[in-house]
Parts: sequence; C-alpha cells; structure tokens
Amino acid sequence: MNMRSGWIWAIVWTLLFSAVAVVDAAPKKSATTTAPMGRTPTIVGGGNGPRKRANTPTTVGVMHGPTRLGSAVYPKQDIPVSFNHGQHLKSGMDCVQCHTDIEGSRRSADNNFPRGKVCDTCHGPQHPKPRTEPAKCKLCHTSVDEKQRVTASLRAPRPMLKFNHALHDKAGSDCEDCHGDMNPVRLATVLQLPKEQNCLECHDGVGATDACSACHPTESSGRLKTRAIDDRSMPALVPKAQNAWGAAHDLAFVEDHAHISKANPSLCQSCHDDTFCTDCHAGVIRPMRIHAGDYISVHAMDARAQTQNCQSCHRTQSFCLGCHERMGFNRDAGSEFAVGGSLDFHPDGWAGPPGMPQAHAHAAQRNMTACSSCHTEDSCLACHATATGPVGGLGANPHGSRFRDSARCNALATRNRRVCLKCHAPGDPQLDCL
Repeated sequence: MNMRSGWIWAIVWTLLFSAVAVVDAAPKKSATTTAPMGRTPTIVGGGNGPRKRANTPTTVGVMHGPTRLGSAVYPKQDIPVSFNHGQHLKSGMDCVQCHTDIEGSRRSADNNFPRGKVCDTCHGPQHPKPRTEPAKCKLCHTSVDEKQRVTASLRAPRPMLKFNHALHDKAGSDCEDCHGDMNPVRLATVLQLPKEQNCLECHDGVGATDACSACHPTESSGRLKTRAIDDRSMPALVPKAQNAWGAAHDLAFVEDHAHISKANPSLCQSCHDDTFCTDCHAGVIRPMRIHAGDYISVHAMDARAQTQNCQSCHRTQSFCLGCHERMGFNRDAGSEFAVGGSLDFHPDGWAGPPGMPQAHAHAAQRNMTACSSCHTEDSCLACHATATGPVGGLGANPHGSRFRDSARCNALATRNRRVCLKCHAPGDPQLDCL
C-alpha cells in the first residue's frame, strides 16, 4: 500500500511541475510600438494585433491573370553567382569597392552590380582571362560547363520604383539605412532591398516627404501605377502588412475601408478614382459576402438603427420592397409576389381612416427611409392627397392645424413647390400659404 501511494504522489508532482513549465513557456503579450503619424500600432517582432471585429474573411482576392514570382516593386532576380557579403566585409572591404558606380547612380534601373574587372582586383585577371592564367570561373559563377564557359547570366529586371542613390548619399544616408546589416548575408537578393517600413523611418513628412509619388511611379493623372505597363506579369501593387499606413488590403478590408477612407481620403485617391468607388456604392455590383450567412434574420435591427448605410449598395424601392413582398410582408394579400397568408408587419391601429388615431405618423416623421423600404409614394397619396389632386385621395391633412399660417409652409413652398403639387391640384385654395 505504501509503495502504491508513493507512485501516486510521484505522478501528481510530475503533473504539477509540467503544468508550471507550460505556463512559463506560454508566449508573453508582445509590446506595441508607437506608430508615427497616426499609423496602426504594430506588434514588436512583426504582425498586427488582434482585430476588434470578426476575423472571418469577407471577400476573396482578385486575380489579374498569371503572375510571376517577386513583388509588385521588385521582380524576381536570377543571380547565378556564389558570393558571401559577410566574408568580404569581415576582411575590411567597403561597399563602394565592389559597387563602384553606386554613389553616382540616379535611377533604380541602373545596373549597380559589381563588374568582373572589379573582382579581378583581388582575385586575379579573369575578365578577360590571359592564356597563362588558370580559369577560376567556378569560384564565383554557379553555372559553368566542362569547358569553363559560363552558361547563365545575371537577370535583374527594372524595379517599379524611383530611387536616387546619389541624392540619398548626399543627404548622409548609409547603405545600412536601406539595405540593413549585410554581415550575416551571403548572396544578397530582393530581401535586402529597401522595404516600405525602412523608407517611412525617414520619409515621415518632416525629415523627408511622405508623398507616395516620391518613390512609386505615377500615371499622367497623378495616381500611382499599380501594375507595370510594360510587364503585365508582375503582381499588382497592393498595400500589405503593418507598414501600409493602416490601410492593409487584406481579406477584411472590404469591411474596414470605410473608416480609413473617411479619415484620409487623399490616401485612397493616390491609387483610385471616383469610378472605383461608385462601381460598388452605386448599387450596380457589390463584393461577395459583405454580410454574414444568416444576416437576413437580423438585418432589420441594422436597418432601423441605421448602423449601416444600406442604400450605398441596395435600392430601397426595388431590393427591399421586392424581397418583403416575396416573403409575404405585404398588406395586399393578393399581391403577385406574396407567397402565403397575409402577414402584417405593423400592429393594429397603425393606420386607419381619417379622424382615427394614426400611430404611423410619428414613425414616418422620425425615419421616412424605413417606410420607403416597403411603401411607394402612392401609399401616402392614397390618403393624404386631396380629392381633386393628381391621384385623388381622401384628403387627410398630414400637416396639422394652422400649417398654412406657419413660416414652415412658406419655406417649403419657396424651396420646392412641385412637392406640394403631389397632393394638391393647381388652383387649389389650400395650395397657397397665408
């Protein structure tokens, strides 16, 4: 019995120590960095903090056709060379000893790769190779055949970027400011080229301009070129990650973009014109999955509270009315759209003959948009138009007593008298304000 108890206690203590170890090993909450110029704070070590809204993607990425590897700014490079930056820097060499033309370079399209003759300074004459010298092609080139001939050349397409090395050198920038620490780097790739986050450390609108067009090419309209004109296989320029001025175009941006566009409309206008917005907001098309799958069951609360601008995508007189009639929410049981028994959306006493209590009057004055989602103008004219009016109604006065004596009558008539003619016929004595 004692031995068995000892084994039990040993297991208990082992489990307790394991739980403590797991707690200690749990990742701590990352500290946030202070975001300059109102940009979104980022988590130290990369990545944004958790979203306050749902993380469910609301749309899918748009494909512009087959694209090749690389980014929208830096196309994929092919560098068939074996090189170790750290080894050369450790020997005391400076960047300009190999990149001899870099201090005078003024365009990003300049070929600033080291020439073969520069390498010959330390490695011996190879470009061209004298007959008396042994071939050392494989010392640097990775594609060499049996006859010591280089079979692949360097390929570095022109980046979609404006950059002036000479200007940055004159301003006092070092190579490490843009390219980072090269000591641990062997062969440099596009990963060592400047990133937007590196640029914004200086281009903050104070020390240097923060205009997007300072680095990104623009069209004749002044907007940024989001895709290369001469190479349509390059990916499109899309803001990503935490360094995109708080406007990362991820899968949830279709919901988040409203606040960003209102706070900084000039940022959106850097790439988009008005037609880009109206294509969706005019109600012609809309991105997929704006609302959750069961939104039809709860949309009434948003529509009444006006938490969302439904009319930015939907036409109330067609989209809302048509759906409500098909669902049977219609006083006319014989409607061609009704699918079942007469369902009444409003309670008893909502509307009735003239002289009876009318509960709908207060609701219409508070939110006429809610009424127009089901009712057309004829629904109002059927009661409120005069008998001699264009429609011929019951003459129920919606204005209240002594309306003709008020300043509001004169103001409305002066502003747009055609509204008055909806209910009153021309020549009607009640048409004139006193």
